[in-house]
Amino acid sequence: MKEFISILISFIFMSIADSVDSAFNNLISIDAIVVTGSFILIDLIFKSFAEIGIYTYRTIRKNEWKYLWFNIIFGLLIGIIVFISKDIIINIFDLTIIQKNMLSSLLNFYVAYVVLGRLANGIFEIIRLKSQLKLYKKSLIVYYVSLIGLDAITYIFTKNLTLLIVATIISWSISIIYMLYNLKLKFEYPDKESLNNIIKYGLAYASERLLSRIFILLYGVLASHLGSEKYSIHTVCYSVCLTLEIITNAYQAALMIKVPEGKNYEEQYNNCMYMKKKCFILIIVLNFIFSFLYLFISHGSLPLYKCLPYILFYSIAVFGLYQYETYKTLCITQGKSFILLIGSIIGVLIRFLICLLFINNQFSLFIFGIVNFLDFYSRSLVYRIILFKYKKNNKLNMI
Repeated sequence: MKEFISILISFIFMSIADSVDSAFNNLISIDAIVVTGSFILIDLIFKSFAEIGIYTYRTIRKNEWKYLWFNIIFGLLIGIIVFISKDIIINIFDLTIIQKNMLSSLLNFYVAYVVLGRLANGIFEIIRLKSQLKLYKKSLIVYYVSLIGLDAITYIFTKNLTLLIVATIISWSISIIYMLYNLKLKFEYPDKESLNNIIKYGLAYASERLLSRIFILLYGVLASHLGSEKYSIHTVCYSVCLTLEIITNAYQAALMIKVPEGKNYEEQYNNCMYMKKKCFILIIVLNFIFSFLYLFISHGSLPLYKCLPYILFYSIAVFGLYQYETYKTLCITQGKSFILLIGSIIGVLIRFLICLLFINNQFSLFIFGIVNFLDFYSRSLVYRIILFKYKKNNKLNMI
């Protein structure tokens, strides 16, 4: 429980700082809100395989640099692909000419954005999984102080959305240097064994993330056809929904530290259920308190009252995410990442089909909020059922 509280405090700090970062973007204009929302959806998809190294490390827990290299290599390849195909990508969304030009400008910097972002994220997670929580907190402070400081300078003097993305890239670079200096990881290059582990564990996990995010992109594309005002409301509310995941992410991060302490599946399962029961009320209460706080911080140039009727429906995703993170952790620690892929296929299809069915309905924005819960809860049910079948067949063991 103490690990969860410690990580939760760090993650809340992160989420508030991220909301402030989003607020600088959203204060520029309605166009900036729409473009930022579209950029986030693009990044969610393409960074899936750029995180394949850290996905694998979650199961292996050794030879850190071997797996960080895969984050760098895949990030570089993906960044180049996005840069080359940016003219195609920006036309996926139903945007105005001004919005398309703004999005194209952001994508010019995507190579640096995805490489440095995934490297920084990988190092942050390694520090956390090693339970070096003091270094983790200090590294977060270094990153967010530099980010908010550079954001403020950029907004005050330029109000340029592209330069705000550049500020994020510079802040990642600063944090990477700081973390590597203090962590002192043994420098190693990838080898055949690490490549085999990437194929065995990371590939299915990355595929699950990619599939999930493709459908989330389609979810965003459907929302873009609701009209600029409704799309901007969806963008703000969904960005709050994503920010709120920081709470369930903290819970999952604590699980990733505590669950592997079990020597077999039964002990790991018991560890999961103990943490699930202990953290439930705190997570739910914090989720709804911070949903309004994040909305207040990040609504930007969009009037707050226009978002208020919808934010509760986006926020109930926590009831699905809580179950999802619990059983996802068991799948990862057991090395059964392919189960995640099966669950995602079912969850994202439910999300997409319901949104498609109700897109022209007068209650469409309420439905677009509720489907987040339905998606993640469906995934958790699939994970639970398949893990139960494996347990029944005695095929679950400590990796």
